[in-house]
Amino acid sequence: MTRQGIAALLTRLLHEIAGTDPAIIQDDATIDNDLEMNSITFVELQVALEDELDILIDPIAIVELNRLGDIVDYIDQLVSEKRT
Repeated sequence: MTRQGIAALLTRLLHEIAGTDPAIIQDDATIDNDLEMNSITFVELQVALEDELDILIDPIAIVELNRLGDIVDYIDQLVSEKRT
């Protein structure tokens, strides 16, 4: 899956899980301020990403990321490592 595909998946999941308007889901959006996600919703998103992509996300590493683009890059790295 490409970075663009991961971003599209993340947009879909954010809309399904948190009801986030896809129009505000941008790389520079912040999880807490722009997307207003709480910790429970964030964990639900993490689990959904793991299920969809068959990967394991380090909960400590992903919590340290606040910008959506950084999360997409992190997931892209995990998906790339899985392929090798």
